[in-house]
Amino acid sequence: MYDSKKHSLYKQMEVESVISNVFSTYFRNFLPLFIISFVGVFIVQLFIYSTGFYDVLNDFDPAIVEGNLGFFMKLILKMMLIMIVVYGILNAFLINYLFVKDIDSNVSFTSILGDSLRKFSVHMVFFMILTMIIIMVGMIFGVIVFVVGMLLAALYLGSVLISGCSVVVVEQKNAFDAIGRSFSLSHKDFWQSLGSFVLFVLIMILISIVLSAVVAIPVVIMFFDKLGETGSIFEAFNLKLYDIGIWSAIINSFVSALIYPLYAIFSLVLYLKLKYIEDRRANIDVVE
Repeated sequence: MYDSKKHSLYKQMEVESVISNVFSTYFRNFLPLFIISFVGVFIVQLFIYSTGFYDVLNDFDPAIVEGNLGFFMKLILKMMLIMIVVYGILNAFLINYLFVKDIDSNVSFTSILGDSLRKFSVHMVFFMILTMIIIMVGMIFGVIVFVVGMLLAALYLGSVLISGCSVVVVEQKNAFDAIGRSFSLSHKDFWQSLGSFVLFVLIMILISIVLSAVVAIPVVIMFFDKLGETGSIFEAFNLKLYDIGIWSAIINSFVSALIYPLYAIFSLVLYLKLKYIEDRRANIDVVE
């Protein structure tokens, strides 16, 4: 078990320095984070593609969906299950890699991967399931005071629970202990944590919009080509004309792999910031 005090991100940070450390860590470790994220996301996308889900979207017919509701519910549940398992394993590896590699640069990739699978993957999967349930319940209660309440509940629970992923890895807690630990840890510096989380979410929304726009450029070009060929705007909007097969899974995986590591990095950065504050208040020796 590595000592978090030896990590370079174990230090005092304000909101802006939290965000800057997230992106500096991202660019410093871009290639390994992107490759492993692409592999993980591609497994999910390939599974979704193999189920024919993309074909269902292209040929979407409410009457067919209504007549086969049981089939589609089972399909969605299978997709949710594979996503939670794969993303749980991926999250465990990313955080473990970022934490361990900074402290011990000589540790091997396979060693980190093996530890992630053996020690943290199961706990991370259950932590993510519990987190989803807690946030959904919180948002449902938030609906009582309309959309604003739902948004506030999501922001509060998101800012509290996101550091819990790192608790699972760094402190080697199980899912239930990590939930309680993340609540107590986040309130060591709650408003700074909330501000960092809100700013991070806004930046991620902006990045997602930009990436979506870039990915949509070929589709827009194809749309105007089809419009010129057919002369009918209704025909040009036919989704079947834009079926690119397995490439849809590859493109989605590529875009997701660019973004996904940022969530793991933010979790670790926020955790180490809060751990530093906790240790300092408890008069435990900290690295200045």
